[in-house]
Amino acid sequence: MSTLSTHILDTTTGQPAAGVKVAHSVGGKLVASGVTNNDGRVSDLLDGQPITPGNHTLTFEVGPYFATNNRETFFSNINVDFVVTDINRNYHIPLLLSPFSFTSYRGS
Repeated sequence: MSTLSTHILDTTTGQPAAGVKVAHSVGGKLVASGVTNNDGRVSDLLDGQPITPGNHTLTFEVGPYFATNNRETFFSNINVDFVVTDINRNYHIPLLLSPFSFTSYRGS
């Protein structure tokens, strides 16, 4: 069975971003959510369901993360939209985060 996971690295501190809520939506419908652990990871955003082909979105609620740490940020939420074409592969969507920029990519 395929997996969908993520992790967040706060590039300004060089530390994982713990306590960030991440929501997984398919076609605009929420299907699962999780909160990053102390290592900045959510290992299962499929909630035990098989992955489906189509348009997916991970929404990272980063505003509260920065507020908790008394840091200014430009972002409240960050959406990463991606397309699933192969339901037999694993999908890992990392987020490299700073208060005023972010980067994501298809990990392994």
